[in-house]
Amino acid sequence: MSSAAWKLALLQTCVNWLPARGHAVVAGHPDDEGNSVEVVRELARRVPVYWLVGDEPADLTWLIADADGADRVRCLRRTSWQAYWAYLTARHVFFTHGLYGSVRPPAHKTFVNLWHGDGPKLWKGFARAQSTYVVSGTRLWGSQRAGNFKVPQDRVLVTGNPRIDQFACPADDAALRALQLDPARALVLWMPTYRSTHYRGVRLGTVRNWSDADELSVSTPVRALLEQVAADARSSGVTLAVKPHHLDADRFADTGIQVLTSAALRAARVSLYQLLARVDGLLTDYSSVWTDYLALDRPIGFYCPDLDQYVANRGLNVDDYPALLPGPMLETRADFSAFFHHCCAEPQSARMQRARSVAAIGAERRLGATQRLLDAVGVPAPAEPSPAPAARLTRAGTSPRRSSRRRTLRARAQRG
Repeated sequence: MSSAAWKLALLQTCVNWLPARGHAVVAGHPDDEGNSVEVVRELARRVPVYWLVGDEPADLTWLIADADGADRVRCLRRTSWQAYWAYLTARHVFFTHGLYGSVRPPAHKTFVNLWHGDGPKLWKGFARAQSTYVVSGTRLWGSQRAGNFKVPQDRVLVTGNPRIDQFACPADDAALRALQLDPARALVLWMPTYRSTHYRGVRLGTVRNWSDADELSVSTPVRALLEQVAADARSSGVTLAVKPHHLDADRFADTGIQVLTSAALRAARVSLYQLLARVDGLLTDYSSVWTDYLALDRPIGFYCPDLDQYVANRGLNVDDYPALLPGPMLETRADFSAFFHHCCAEPQSARMQRARSVAAIGAERRLGATQRLLDAVGVPAPAEPSPAPAARLTRAGTSPRRSSRRRTLRARAQRG
C-alpha cells in the first residue's frame, strides 16, 4: 500500500472513531472562493469555525473582519497539525474541491460539498469528494450532481450557491476606482471559462494542467474581433473588462480590454461577486457564473466562438446548450454593439428570454442561500434573532457597510 493510501486509511479511521465536537471546518480553493467565504461568515454567527487555508492567514482576514462573530473564526494553515485535528473532530465540514482526500463521512458527522458552481461542462470525475450533502444553485445541474458525487437525490440541496449572498454588498465607488474602473461609466464584465490551464504551483502541476480547447487569445480572428469590440465599447461609453479564471492560460492584455486579476481584486479588498453586483451586463460562455448572475436579473451575453470544438473535446452535459441560455449568442461586431446597448437600456424581449431560462434550469435566485444551506444541514441557529430589515439592494451607487447588509439579508431570507 502506498504512503498516500496509508494516510487516507488513517484519516478514515480517525474520522470514524473520534467524537464530533461543536465546531465546523471550512476549506475552499482558492482560499477566497466565494462559497467558502460566505459559509465561514454565516457559521461565525452560530458555532466556532476553523477556516483552513493555503495562503498566509493574515492576507485573508479582511474577508471576514466585519462578520458577526468574526472572533469565533480561527484561520489555520491547511497543512498544520491543528488544522488536521480540527478536521478530524469537526461536527460539520464544508469544502469546495474535497479536503485531505475526502474520506467517507461517518454517520455522526456531516460533510458538505459546496463545489464551485453549476453549469454545462461535462463531468470528468477530476475530484474525489465524498460528502453527506452536495450544494447546487439549479434543479437541472443539481440533479446531475447526485450521480457525479454519488449522493442520493434528496441529499442535493438546491439552496443557491452561498456566494450569491455577496450580491447584497456591491463594490462601492472607491473599490471600482482602486481597480481603475470609472464608476460613472456602464460596466460590462467578460468572464470566459478557461480553455487551457496554467497551474503555477510546482506540486500537482502535471495533474492540474490540461486543455479543453484552443486558447482564444492565440486565434487571429478572435483577437481581431476583440480589438474591434473593445474600441466599440469605449466609443459607446461602456467599460469592457475581462476577469480570467485564476488558472486560465489565455492572455488578453493587448486586445484593448481591461484585464482584472484575482490579485488586483484582493489588493482592492473586493470580492469577485461584489464586483459582479456592480456590473451592468455579463459576458461569458460555458462558465457557471451566469447561473449565479441570474439572481441580479441583468443582461447576459454569450461568446462561444469554439462551441463545436469545445463540445468535441471537453463535452457539454446538455444536448442543446444555446436553447437554455438567458441571453444572445454573440458572433459579430454588430452583435456585441447591440448587447452593449441592451446593458444600458434592455428591451422587454430580452427580459422574457432570461425568465424562460430561469424556469428551464430551475435557478434559485433568492439571496439568503448561505442561511438556507446551514439550516438544511443542521447547523444550530444563532442565539440572537435577526433584526428588522432595512433598505433593499440597489443596482448602483455606494454599498452599505457589510455588517448591516448582512443583517438585512438574513431578515429578507427569513421572510422567504
